[in-house]
Amino acid sequence: MNRLSCIVGAPDMTGKLVQLGFQLGGRTLGLLEENMYLNQVPHNRFVRQYFYDLAADATLEAVKACSDGKISNLMKVVNLFPETNPAMDSYHIGTLLELTRDVALNLAERNLRVRICVQQSMGVGIFTGTPKQLSGAAILL
Repeated sequence: MNRLSCIVGAPDMTGKLVQLGFQLGGRTLGLLEENMYLNQVPHNRFVRQYFYDLAADATLEAVKACSDGKISNLMKVVNLFPETNPAMDSYHIGTLLELTRDVALNLAERNLRVRICVQQSMGVGIFTGTPKQLSGAAILL
């Protein structure tokens, strides 16, 4: 969309897309680069790594803010690109695991303790199944 708007001479039409980024407490941590083509699914390695780096940096910033007492220790990473959304056709467990690995390694490289947990079966008897989206995740980890 950015490239198309530049071709037609209206670069201000996609300003919202360029401003897309990660936020922590209302503060934007990163902006989307102009050469990012997000209409390819699965995304190429460059695009995925860009999102992984932003998520890892945002998580590290949140941990630092928590240790300084600025925010609570209850945190959640919300990730909205299609390959990590189980409701979409393009869901890919490998992308989610790559993201988890990058975030965990980023924290572990700074001597922080990291534990990755995968949801186990949800019931008893005929209800002893792992959610479809997570089947095989524990084995892959």
